Amino acid sequence: MKRNFINQEELSDKFWNIECSGKRQAITFGKAGTKGRETIKEFADENECIKESEKLIAQKIKKGYTEIPENGEVPKKKELSENEKADIYFWEAIEKSNKYKKAHWSEYDVDEHIENLTDHLSKFGKERMILFEKTLQEKLAELYTAEIAELSIILESNFTNENGVYTFDNYLSDDGFLYFRCWLLLKGKELFEDIKSNIQSFVNGKYSFDIADCWAEGLLYVADDAYAQNHDDEESIIKDTVYELYPENDYDGMERSMNREPKGGADLQKMYPKLVKEIGELRSISTPK
Repeated sequence: MKRNFINQEELSDKFWNIECSGKRQAITFGKAGTKGRETIKEFADENECIKESEKLIAQKIKKGYTEIPENGEVPKKKELSENEKADIYFWEAIEKSNKYKKAHWSEYDVDEHIENLTDHLSKFGKERMILFEKTLQEKLAELYTAEIAELSIILESNFTNENGVYTFDNYLSDDGFLYFRCWLLLKGKELFEDIKSNIQSFVNGKYSFDIADCWAEGLLYVADDAYAQNHDDEESIIKDTVYELYPENDYDGMERSMNREPKGGADLQKMYPKLVKEIGELRSISTPK
């Protein structure tokens, strides 16, 4: 048995080949275009060798490797644009610094996540931190929509419930909405894409959150704090540099308009029945009588 695999997802460009001969297993792996490294392992018999090799193959496929047909050519890695790379760096940093991504909401701590993210970024150079801050501002701007504002209102604003009809106060502060969008970004790329498509994805069963703590102001200072860990005499240099390089970035809404005016009152229940029902019931339970 001889099978060859390659992983060219996002920034990856790696190969992994496995060959079984009797009870001997040989694996070669490394960066595409190089000789790579080789590991040899022997098993008790041929059946065990094949069984364990198939387990490894399944694991590699799960991690994004695809098989190259016998005698097939290795495809050339598609070059990514700087914006594509920045996007990957951004979400990779968010994901890797969240130690409780799959845990119950009660185990997650936003301040710990931000601290871990700061430590993660501090290991890189100034250029990577600038890319992170630039991408952060762009993602915050993408979430500056009426629909995301309505999600914030449903999760945070005062409301009444009369005979199952939820009526929301549609007050939304500029700072509060900014901190809310920061909190959403810390939840990762999958949620970001889901709620941009439909905010009712927030209650699709895939996510676990503490809806009583929906602000993450600290995300706004992560890049500068990360840089300051290794440069004691520098303050706010990353944010200032991004402002100088990309003055068109307007993530706080000071100079931009939403796609429409956010709704409030009883309109939100008509627009988002599933979301309002589930969040309204949860908030009713947690709100003191």
